[in-house]
Amino acid sequence: MTTDNPNRIARLTLGADAAALTAALLALDADAEARVLVLSGDWSAIGASLRDGASDDPVAALGALRIPVVAWVDGDCRDEALELALAADIRIAGESAAFRMGHVREGRLPSHGGTQRLTRAVGRGQALRLLLTGETLDADDALRVGLVHDVGDLEDAEALAVSIADAGPIAAQYVKEAITASADLPLRDGMRLEADLSILLHSTADRAEGLRSFAEKRKARFEGR
Repeated sequence: MTTDNPNRIARLTLGADAAALTAALLALDADAEARVLVLSGDWSAIGASLRDGASDDPVAALGALRIPVVAWVDGDCRDEALELALAADIRIAGESAAFRMGHVREGRLPSHGGTQRLTRAVGRGQALRLLLTGETLDADDALRVGLVHDVGDLEDAEALAVSIADAGPIAAQYVKEAITASADLPLRDGMRLEADLSILLHSTADRAEGLRSFAEKRKARFEGR
């Protein structure tokens, strides 16, 4: 894992070692300086590692990460690899990306949250179609159904990460927490959580810095406090 200190962006490059990825994600979650993660690399290799029954579960670790995650996906992203990608917050597909949930075609089921996260990403009908048929989507089709949020190169993912890192880091984490919880909460409870997080944010130095920077017409200098 590498971290860009000026922008406090963490970068993880995927390989075939699920245990190493899990360890890196857990370490990152404990890093108070990191503001956003860019995840890229060999999606096919990490998918094969997960399918082989790796004892560590980087999908759960990625899904629980407190900071926003931008995943850049290129090449084959199938089955377990796609389950990992779905645990990211924002997905950008490279031009040669190919996505498939082929578990059912092989007589098995997703076991890393694929049925749940795919449904939340593309809706019930599309999730059923993709899981039951094992259809492969290219980047443009993945964008059309909502599986990814944009098509571009790694530089586009990096630029998006810089934009996120420039925002208030505590506010960004609270936004992620509220939106993640919204999938499981009634509207009234979700609104209550949003209000509670807003009150907590008001007690931070970052909130005061945001107000000062607005009044002084300058860029805010957030410190994550």
